[in-house]
Formats: sequence, C-alpha cells, structure tokens
Amino acid sequence: MLDKIKWFWRYYKKYKYVLAVLFLLTPVQTAFQVSIPRLIEFTVDYVKTLEISAAVGSNRVAIWLNELGQSLDLSTGLTFALALVLLGLVANLLYAFVQSHRAWMNMRLEWLFRQDAFDKITLKGPDFFNRFRTGDIVTRLTDDVAEKLSWFACSGIFRFYEALLMVTFSIIMMMSIDPVLTLWSAGPLPVLIVIFFFSSSLLDKRYAYLQKRISDFNDTMEACFSGIRVVKAYVRENAQKKKFGQIIERRKEAEISTIKAMTVVESCYFYIWQFGILIVITTGGYMVIHSNLSAGQLVAFIYYVIYMIFPMFDIGQFLVKSRQSAVSINRLQELERHPALVTDEGTFSPDGDIRGAVSFENAEFSFPGSDIKIIDRLNFDIKPGQTVALVGKVGAGKSWLTNLIPRLVDPTGGRVSLDGHDLRKFRLEDLRRHIGYVPQEPVLFSDTVRKNILFGREDISEKVLEWAVEVSQLKDEIASFPKGLDTEIGTRGMSISGGQKQRLALARALVGKPKILILDDCTSALDSRTETALWDQLHKVMPDMTAILVTHRPDTLEQADMIYVMEEGRIVESGTHVDLMSNETRYARIYKRYQLAEEVAG
Repeated sequence: MLDKIKWFWRYYKKYKYVLAVLFLLTPVQTAFQVSIPRLIEFTVDYVKTLEISAAVGSNRVAIWLNELGQSLDLSTGLTFALALVLLGLVANLLYAFVQSHRAWMNMRLEWLFRQDAFDKITLKGPDFFNRFRTGDIVTRLTDDVAEKLSWFACSGIFRFYEALLMVTFSIIMMMSIDPVLTLWSAGPLPVLIVIFFFSSSLLDKRYAYLQKRISDFNDTMEACFSGIRVVKAYVRENAQKKKFGQIIERRKEAEISTIKAMTVVESCYFYIWQFGILIVITTGGYMVIHSNLSAGQLVAFIYYVIYMIFPMFDIGQFLVKSRQSAVSINRLQELERHPALVTDEGTFSPDGDIRGAVSFENAEFSFPGSDIKIIDRLNFDIKPGQTVALVGKVGAGKSWLTNLIPRLVDPTGGRVSLDGHDLRKFRLEDLRRHIGYVPQEPVLFSDTVRKNILFGREDISEKVLEWAVEVSQLKDEIASFPKGLDTEIGTRGMSISGGQKQRLALARALVGKPKILILDDCTSALDSRTETALWDQLHKVMPDMTAILVTHRPDTLEQADMIYVMEEGRIVESGTHVDLMSNETRYARIYKRYQLAEEVAG
C-alpha cells in the first residue's frame, strides 16, 4: 500500500494548490451539508409546537440564529427557512467548486500517467519490446490508465475522503440527538467490514485476469492488422477470424466474471446499509410515539441515515476500485522497473565538428541474464570519411554492431569510442544528432512525405530538405505524387513501394547532414542503377562522411574502402574487396553467392 501512495505522490506533489482545495474545502462543504438536517429538525419541531424553547432546547447555534432573526425583525419560521436556503446554497457552491477541481485533476492525472509511462518506454531497449508485446503496452497505456486509474486517482480517493467525513459528521450529529438510536442504525457496519475482507482477494484475481485478457485481445488485433497483407496473401482470413473469436470470447468471459464480482460487492455496500433506514423508522417511530424522541429529531435521523447510504456506497466502491487500481498500478510499475539498456548520463558535448573516427576496443554485447555473446571482443577502427561494409550470415551480429554506434544499446564489455571519446560520455542528443541511421526495415509513419523526412526537426530549411530528397534519388517520384512532399503515404507507408520507403528513410537520415551514416541493408529493394546513382551522389556531396553499411549487394561491396566479415559476433576476416577476393576466403565465397543470387534474380 505504501508503494502505491508514493507512486501517486510523484504526480500529486506538482499540484499542491489542488490538493489544498480538496483536503481543506471538502470538510467545510461537508460540515455545511450535515448542518441542514438539524435546521430541518428545529423547523419541524417549531412548526409543531410554535415554541422556540421546545423546538431548539439548549442548542446554542439555533438560539443565536433565532436572536439574529429577531434583530432583523424576522419571525422564527422565516429565519429558519432563510437559513436553510442560505446553508443549502453555500453547501452546493462549495460542492461545485470542489467537484470542478476533482474533475480537472482526473483529466490531468490521466495525461500525466500516460505521458510519464510513454516517456519511460521510449528509453527502453530491444529486450523490453521482446518481453512486452505491442498490444499489451497499448492496453496498459489506454485501458489501465483511462478506465481503471484516472477516475480513481482523484475522484475515487477524494469521494472516499468525503464519504468518511460525511459518515463521521453524520454519526456525531446523530449521537448529539440520541446515542442509543445511533447505535441501532449502525448495525449493518460490521457486516460490510466482513464483506470487504472476504472479497478483496477475489477481486484482485479477477482484475488481474481481466487485464491480461484485454492485453491479449489488443495484441491479437494489432498483429492481424499489421500483417494484413500476409494474412490475405496466404488466405488466412478464416483462421484469423476463428482466433479472434476465441480471444474475444475469453475476454467476454473475464469481463462478465469481473462485473459479477463487482456488482455483488457494491450491491452489498449499497443495499445492506438501507436496513439502517428501516431500523431508524421502526425504532425511531416507536420512540416518538412514547415521547422519547421528537418528530423533528426523527426527521433529522432519517436524513442522516440517507446521507450515509451514498457515502457507504462510495466507501464500498473505493474498496473495490482500489483493488482494481492496484492491479493497474502494478502493471505500469512493471513497465517502469524493466531496466533501460542505455542511460543518458553523459555530459560531454563536442565543441567543434565531429570527424567520424569510430573505434571498437574489446567490445562485447549480450542481453542481461544471457550467457550468449551477440558481439564478442571486437577490435577494429573506422577512419573518418571511410566507407566500411559488414558482411556475414544471418545472425552473425552485424545489425547489433551498428546498434552500438548510436547507442541504441551499450556494450556490456569493452568500449566503443568516437574521435577518442567513449560513447557513454556523450550526451545522447549530441551524439545522435551527428549520426544518420537507416534500419533494415524502414519505419514510416501515417503522415506526409515531408513530415516523415523532417521527423519533428523544425530547424531544417526547405533547401536542405530538397537536397536530401535529391541525393536519396527520390526527387522525380515525389514530383509525380498528387501533392508532392505533402502527400499522405498511409499507414506505415502502405501507399508507396518498398524502394520508395527505403529512399524516404534514407532522406530522413541525410537531411540532418550526419558525419556518420549507418545503412543496415536498407537498399535491398533498389535496382542496381538507382543504387549506383545514390552512392555516386553521396560521395560527391558528402566526401568526409563516415559510412557503415550492412549489405549483400555486390556493387556496393566493391565500392567499400574496407570490408569486415562477421561470424558469431566476431570479425573473422577484413580487408579491401580486391585483397579478400584474391584468395579463397569466406568473403570470396559470400560475394560469389551474392553475385549469383543477383544474376538469377535478373
């Protein structure tokens, strides 16, 4: 429980004014509210007896109110009536003021929870996304935050606070009228306490199971829609429908099971307390008949018991929702607790231009908890302006090697340096600003060509944008698009070809004019003529740029200054194309296989 309070406090401490309003004005508003039945009591007894002493007894507030009315030439009945109106008006104005702050805080907290979780997720490494599926993450940031947490975080907690105050103040008022009848009316309370302790464990299990089913549901939808082309190509629509039907059936069963448990518990809190009204009417009526209680006091008692019905429902709802919210908080904390592979703790910021010299010194990489070394004791240097090609079988570690340079992951042993400085000493923003990175599978967003290239970098001029488009061999094709650079490319770029996607991703990397360009087999969809033109243009306009390529294209390999052959995370051969082809090397065999595959493909 303490860790949940600390988790909430992280967000609440930024809004101390709202907290002060909710904590300080809620008791004031409640005090005004519970004063109304006492005024009704005095009014009923005064109307019945027409004697102020019999109606108010020794109640100082009522006596003072009557004296105030007399000083203003008002009758006792009119004084009590005006006091009721004024008291009700103040109580409602305060209630509206407090409620508006609660509603605002609900929305603000929902935004904070989601934004904070999103910010932390963007810092996680590849191992995080291997563990948590996309649909599961979406569920945690939407359903867990919006449906389970946002209302409870403020309204749920402060309605509980208001309910406790209302019950406490009402009981105090009831005790001041008749302690014995108060004890009779509190009869259902022990039953409700027992219900809570028996139901809490059951609710926890139901909520955890439900959230898992919702995650499975969203993950299945996301996987199906993302791979819809493959589904259609293999005529698997019916299989997907069947799978989706099974998933939605399991979610439906979990939803129904959870709602049943919630309804039973909440109904117990709501309906059992209504027995208090029956007790008050029966016992209080008997006391009025035998002159042990006045009619006004019985009316006030009934009001107070009614006042406590909805607060008891709020208390029950709080106890139910707190279990549900605890499950959702645990699910968000689970995301937080997963350690990031890269932390931005560097302080070094290069004063001048980066030259682009990259060095690997006994560099190693493996995932936490795994003994398998994906990168194993690499030692080699890349000179400024050099074009380096990495080749090897699938799973040799080529992509992971390139991931070390922009610090998408950090080495778990040894170090990687840039211009003689350990990469971990750089501020991430400063380091990555000088690196252009195009991954193996180009990632595009549901937006325009322009926005996909600029990617939020508003300082880039139109001239530089056009230059990047021209260098990436995309100028002529963009000119043929309906709206040019402002053409929408659809979900993940579905409206453009594979080659266009790769060149658009390349333009995104080039528009920042990087000193280091990393291309991870990203020109595979280009024809030989387009790729040759691309490299000619690149070498012409950016001769000092260091380029690191993962490629299987023979023409590209021939243009590389240095080639490194990788196997099981290690470099097993290195040299120029001519040197490596002069002997029966691994590279020579790989190159001939690439060349043959290209000739067969035509």
